[in-house]
Amino acid sequence: MRLHCTVQCRDRRIKSRRNTVRPVARLIPVESQSYTNTTKMWTLLLFLFAQFTYGVTSNADIWTHCPPKCRCKTMNYTGLTVDCLRRPYVDSKQLSDQLDSMLSSNMTHGNLMYLKIINSPLTHVPRSVCRLTTLTHLYLDNNRLTRLPDNCLTNLSNLVWFSAYNNAIDTLQDGVLYGLTNLQHLNLNRNLLSSIGLSVFATSSNLSSLLEINLSENNLTSLRLSRTVGLC
Repeated sequence: MRLHCTVQCRDRRIKSRRNTVRPVARLIPVESQSYTNTTKMWTLLLFLFAQFTYGVTSNADIWTHCPPKCRCKTMNYTGLTVDCLRRPYVDSKQLSDQLDSMLSSNMTHGNLMYLKIINSPLTHVPRSVCRLTTLTHLYLDNNRLTRLPDNCLTNLSNLVWFSAYNNAIDTLQDGVLYGLTNLQHLNLNRNLLSSIGLSVFATSSNLSSLLEINLSENNLTSLRLSRTVGLC
């Protein structure tokens, strides 16, 4: 009996060993791992270099076209700031022509979403601005604008924010903001406004998204609105 038991125990051990599946470790050569890591590193470096080169080229192009005596700054072709620093010897007509040339180039046209033209002697909005249909934010602050042009802002159907703070605009004529269905914020603070057309803020103007209007520090004595908005 003892012998039989010993044989059975041995048989069980042999069967147990045969049925056991041993995991096989997958060995990756050290050279292969090193090659993979090196490839990833070079890919990352090339990507960063491309981004850096793109940014440098973008700024270089802007500086080449930037109006003399003004400073220009770009943000990957989607944003542009032109700051003339309130320098008294900047010619308004010449500046307008220079801006038209820059904003009509392939470098900016069809790409800009954010535009600032500030601290300049401009008395009117350059016509090239009226063709930048991709704009969502337009700032024309601290200039000498006397009027917003007809058939201009109405082309900028994507406009969400418009500011012409601290200018010399004395009237808002009917139709000047017509069809700006995405416009949410309008800032005309510190102008010379004394007259606003009856239909400028009427329902027929389709300013359906307008949330805030800033008309403080003007010469207005009354204002008629057809809908409730935040009025400053």
